[in-house]
Amino acid sequence: MVHFCGLLTLHREPVPLKSISVSVNIYEFVAGVSATLNYENEEKVPLEAFFVFPMDEDSAVYSFEALVDGKKIVAELQDKMKVSLAAGHKFDRDVELLIYYNEVHTPSVVLEMGMPNMKPGHLMGDPSAMVSFYPNIPEDQPSNTCGEFIFLMDRSGSMQSPMSSQDTSQLRIQAAKETLILLLKSLPIGCYFNIYGFGSSYEACFPESVKYTQQTMEEALGRVKLMQADLGGTEILAPLQNIYRGPSIPGHPLQLFVFTDGEVTDTFSVIKEVRINRQKHRCFSFGIGEGTSTSLIKGIARASGGTSEFITGKDRMQSKAAETTGEVCLKYTLQGKTFEDKVTFPLQPKPDVNLTIHRLAAKSLLQTKDMGLRETPASDKKDALNLSLESGVISSFTAFIAINKELNKPVQGPLAHRDVPRPILLGASAPLKIKCQSGFRKALHSDRPPSASQPRGELMCYKAKTFQMDDYSLCGLISHKDQHSPGFGENHLVQLIYHQNANGSWDLNEDLAKILGMSLEEIMAAQPAELVDSSGWATILAVIWLHSNGKDLKCEWELLERKAVAWMRAHAGSTMPSVVKAAITFLKSSVDPAIFAF
Repeated sequence: MVHFCGLLTLHREPVPLKSISVSVNIYEFVAGVSATLNYENEEKVPLEAFFVFPMDEDSAVYSFEALVDGKKIVAELQDKMKVSLAAGHKFDRDVELLIYYNEVHTPSVVLEMGMPNMKPGHLMGDPSAMVSFYPNIPEDQPSNTCGEFIFLMDRSGSMQSPMSSQDTSQLRIQAAKETLILLLKSLPIGCYFNIYGFGSSYEACFPESVKYTQQTMEEALGRVKLMQADLGGTEILAPLQNIYRGPSIPGHPLQLFVFTDGEVTDTFSVIKEVRINRQKHRCFSFGIGEGTSTSLIKGIARASGGTSEFITGKDRMQSKAAETTGEVCLKYTLQGKTFEDKVTFPLQPKPDVNLTIHRLAAKSLLQTKDMGLRETPASDKKDALNLSLESGVISSFTAFIAINKELNKPVQGPLAHRDVPRPILLGASAPLKIKCQSGFRKALHSDRPPSASQPRGELMCYKAKTFQMDDYSLCGLISHKDQHSPGFGENHLVQLIYHQNANGSWDLNEDLAKILGMSLEEIMAAQPAELVDSSGWATILAVIWLHSNGKDLKCEWELLERKAVAWMRAHAGSTMPSVVKAAITFLKSSVDPAIFAF
């Protein structure tokens, strides 16, 4: 849990927040957000404070201003080499806005005018077009045996924290373990896999990736259940390098799954390591809990062509134009089939004082060029600096500084050494502190405007604007509810998944009977005579239970259900339709028998 957010005193205590106002403008899949926060100093003396603002990896902050005792302080972007920076922070609770689209798979185009006073030939001066393309990709049947799957699990002390600021929420390590079990059960027979745990050090479940069998799966599950958040800090670079050094398995492309809640000090180095090895693998990253570093989670997924997910402990979801028009033709090939979409749009650009599309384009370009202050190649540094200054979107080479608009001069004050708090997670071995100089001449980090002295009784109004574009995935794997669940036994869905065999089947035993809410004798007595194998009866009952009791979480168990149905087809043969009908009647379920696709 992150403690530091909002307007804070030098003793890290929050200044009373009186009101919040948020306005949102939606442009296809892009949101322009303006947030206004009002604070009041209730102390008897002036208060020196600093403001902590959360930054998402895909957000482009371009404006920040504060009204202090009637004085307007504006943050202006300048070359970082002329100023110094302090470390950034995050809020302790995420705020989610759910937006639902009609005809989400229909392509669209939006054209935006550039800056009126900017010369043509510059990104911010020319009109910009944004094409929104979210295709409805048909489901593909995965390979039965192909793939090497390596799971990299964060076992730092902070993983012992709750998923959210609610004390009754599930522990992060528990949520990650349940997710890992789900993925292990979804693996196909014949693939290869391994599990790494990391913190200040790292350890592997097996010396090298092993073939996925019933025996290796059971051994891995036993170790997963014993996993604890007991490995200290969050050092992910060393285990990554060890994984990449390992030999490739012919015919089994590497897919890496990373689970972490932390923010590492060498984010750019980690992303660089993933990018260097992007030709040999794809990385799928999962941010566990609120306040996770979006730069790390999204950065490593983007660098390798994978996807990122965030598990926060909450339910998850996802003027008239001129007659002259333009047309965009989108052609793509998928599974041997060619698709084509044509989109007609007006050529008259729409004015937008905030230049939403332009700034988003600038952010996207910066992500390709800006590898950090020290990691960026010299050939890209100048381009990244100029683009950042031109667009007003922060980069590793620029920083915001406070400007008093009445005097049109930088806000100045005496420099003094301060301990700047970093995000601290419950359960971490020790808080991190970074020495820096603070004062009104301080530069603003991308998520931290300057400190300011606030007279007693006066309202402070902070206003920040960001743009954000969220990633869209075909189906989220994870959907943990905000409920306390300390053990696998309290969640019947997790328990059922845990008892599935590697080949997709279930055994008919007391564990399954308990989940179904029946006695083992009752279940065995109802088994159809034509079905000799009790595992076949157990598997059909388990699949029907999933559809009856876990349909809202289908995208989580869909892969392992598919494996179970494939096993049933191979073993039940021609008796499958009658056995399925008997199982539905026995469980008094309304599930459609077509789910087994006879």
